[in-house]
Amino acid sequence: MLSLSQTTGYAIRALACLSEACCARQTTSQIARCSGVPRPYLAKIITTLARHGLLRARRGVRGGNALARPPEAISLLEVVEAIEGPDWLGPCLLGLAEECSDRPACPTRAFWQRAREEIRAELARTTLADYLRFQHARHPEADGPSRRREGLPQPAALTA
Repeated sequence: MLSLSQTTGYAIRALACLSEACCARQTTSQIARCSGVPRPYLAKIITTLARHGLLRARRGVRGGNALARPPEAISLLEVVEAIEGPDWLGPCLLGLAEECSDRPACPTRAFWQRAREEIRAELARTTLADYLRFQHARHPEADGPSRRREGLPQPAALTA
């Protein structure tokens, strides 16, 4: 089963925590509390996301972390490639890239080329805003004062 890494999942959760206007700039500690990602690990993820232009990170008194673009303008493919690298799907379904060639062609080669393109296209179409709508549908009870009292961001105001 194809699955993204836990680090990529953490990155998506961290970005989601910055999606609310009231939480537009947060410290790494605040994001760690919101996302449930261990702070030292999150700090590395934030550095990577900032280096790839998905976050703006600023140190100092008026510092913090913020999305570089609105959630609607950040594709999940960008997040995946920032964390996993551009060749995250791998050239060979069977893990035999060094042995793979066109002569004779591997029986899974054409399938894997099509599947890779379909996966990439779907992730390019899916945005952080789509993920937020999904989270809101799964956890509508996360709205409200209890999150504010705990210092956690409110879910994004979502429309269908």
